[in-house]
Amino acid sequence: MSCDVLKELESVIRERISSGDPNSYTYTIYAKGVHYIARKVGEEAVELAVASLAEGRNRVVEEAADLIYHLLVLLAAQGLSLDDVCSELRRRRR
Repeated sequence: MSCDVLKELESVIRERISSGDPNSYTYTIYAKGVHYIARKVGEEAVELAVASLAEGRNRVVEEAADLIYHLLVLLAAQGLSLDDVCSELRRRRR
């Protein structure tokens, strides 16, 4: 997998936030604010940890995908992007 799919997902998230569509799950959680989104990220992180200890590989992959999605929503809500995170990772690699 390349990061292209993550960039595509980030773009879709930003489009859905911009749309203001109340039927969009992405917009709905965004509209609830950073505190709500941060709780969702925490919940998904715990679910991933539990899945990695007690559930199969498929559940780990599913929960990891949920965590990444919610993390991208949180970044968007903070005015940040995947590029910001990648820059930090590059900086740490040095």
